[in-house]
Amino acid sequence: MRKNDYLLFVFLLFLTGMGYFLHSHVPTTDGKILIVQHGQNILQKINLQTIKVPTKISIPTEHGHVIVNIDDKGAYVVSSPCRDKLCIHQGKITNPGQTIVCLPEKVLLTLTATGKEGAPDAIIR
Repeated sequence: MRKNDYLLFVFLLFLTGMGYFLHSHVPTTDGKILIVQHGQNILQKINLQTIKVPTKISIPTEHGHVIVNIDDKGAYVVSSPCRDKLCIHQGKITNPGQTIVCLPEKVLLTLTATGKEGAPDAIIR
């Protein structure tokens, strides 16, 4: 390779790094809303910007209570009466569009961005 090829490679690498840095460090002004559902019913819509201290909520189900821990960054399931405990192992949701599902207890936790609750993700023609 010639000297100009190396310069082009370094320049493209620099552009890629700057694009990654600028894209990953863009401050988001939108807040996050946690939607808590049991079956077809929406139980709560919680704006995570208003949460100052971590909070636990209890969702009554047929077999017991599903305990969810909520803070200003996201939410996760602490305990559930279901047998497999897959909802606990799904971990913490922190980005809009992520969900936690507990099928035996019919509990759904969805994290959305404010102002985008009814907006479609994509339109396919």
